[in-house]
Amino acid sequence: MAKKAGKILALAVVTGAAAAGISYFRKYRSFSKELDEDFRDFEEDEEDSPIPDSTMNRNYVSLHADKDEFLVAAGDVFHAVKDAAGAAKNVVKDAAAIVTDTAKDALNAASETASAAKSTLTGAATHTTEMAEEISDDIASFVDETADTAKDFVEEAADTATIITEEEIEPDNH
Repeated sequence: MAKKAGKILALAVVTGAAAAGISYFRKYRSFSKELDEDFRDFEEDEEDSPIPDSTMNRNYVSLHADKDEFLVAAGDVFHAVKDAAGAAKNVVKDAAAIVTDTAKDALNAASETASAAKSTLTGAATHTTEMAEEISDDIASFVDETADTAKDFVEEAADTATIITEEEIEPDNH
């Protein structure tokens, strides 16, 4: 009886994995087809309409600015870039936190599922319980690796954002 239950559980796991793989493949293939069609439509639209030569009708405005105005503008650009880098850093941190929380939730769900399976099959299927524990351990190690990767990514992005925000704009002395 225990071997039958173990084989049934293993078959269910393999079937689920195969179904997920097939679903992913079909979704990727349909997305790829849509993307190709959109690209072809875009190319056809571009070939149909000639691009007018806009340089013939262009009006130029001469700019008269002194060095101080350019330095002020450069400083404004620097502060805008600094703010954007800080915002990007915060977005990456938030995304990493979301990924970490989701991975932990997945681990908890898998652990609870394994525990439920273990309690249901305790007397009837020792082998099944061992498989569920192995799967739970595999999922836990995967989640830990994912969380570590996300943490490394956030730290690398934070370092990059810090480097960007610490650079100073030095005006040319020409």
